[in-house]
Amino acid sequence: MQQNQLHADRIIAKLGKIKVARLTVTQVERLLEGMAAGGYAADTMGRTRSLLRLAIRRAQRDGRILRNVAELAEIPAGPRRQSKSMTLPQIRALLSLKLNTWWRAYIVTALMCGLRPGELLGLRWEDVDFRAGVIRVRKCLKALPDPETGKRRLVLEELKTERSRRTIRMPRHVVTGLQALRRDQAAKRLQLGELYDVRGLGIVFCDDAGAPRWPQDVRKYFIILCDRAGIGKNWTPREQRHTFVSVLSASGVSIEDIADAVGHVNSTVTKTTYRHQIVDEVTAVATAMDAIFGDASSSKGVRLPG
Repeated sequence: MQQNQLHADRIIAKLGKIKVARLTVTQVERLLEGMAAGGYAADTMGRTRSLLRLAIRRAQRDGRILRNVAELAEIPAGPRRQSKSMTLPQIRALLSLKLNTWWRAYIVTALMCGLRPGELLGLRWEDVDFRAGVIRVRKCLKALPDPETGKRRLVLEELKTERSRRTIRMPRHVVTGLQALRRDQAAKRLQLGELYDVRGLGIVFCDDAGAPRWPQDVRKYFIILCDRAGIGKNWTPREQRHTFVSVLSASGVSIEDIADAVGHVNSTVTKTTYRHQIVDEVTAVATAMDAIFGDASSSKGVRLPG
């Protein structure tokens, strides 16, 4: 995969001349520190270290080395990209594009139901109940290393917590989008027959053959769509979830209800995670007081006793 090749190129450029048996923790950490100095995020450094760790693990399996120095190396604190949310005009610009059935269903479900990217790509048709009008969030798609080959593969995993396993009522746009997607997939199933969805996963946001989609491929094209919509390239699929929270908060939905919708353990987690998307409650109180008691520069408003 292209992304893995980028990580591999960085490793080879810095450590390629060192034999794996002589590689030290310090040398690995220097690689990571150089990436941090170059502005790479902690997540990117982590993926680079993971690829190196898998390569060294093969040498361990063959008995050439005893310890995996990449596992011992610490990742320096990299610059964190500030997540943001879309404004209503930006949302309208994105949805006004001539989107195919897959992308329209994906974007409206992300923006209007607030699922995590892994939950979206792990959504199964058995989790979508059109009769009841709800989505039951139960699975998450993850890219995990195969224990035998070390190569990453896509697997469906159960969600970790009871609060993550939630039921969401579908807005009308989501129902319409998903129904259109299901019709498209039924036609593709007829065309491919037994070659469609060979793993039998029943994924909603699958590829043309019914297989799970790689998250990085979705992310790459999502950026292209945002650029076409005129809202810039600096967006990620996860920020659709941030937008979901922002829209709900601006509409007056309580923080407790938002926490339930996004599957957080409690509202404190929601406030911490989405502190830039949640409307400032202190400001909201002050605004309400101004509306009740009137402008301080005038004598109008509620007259206080005493």
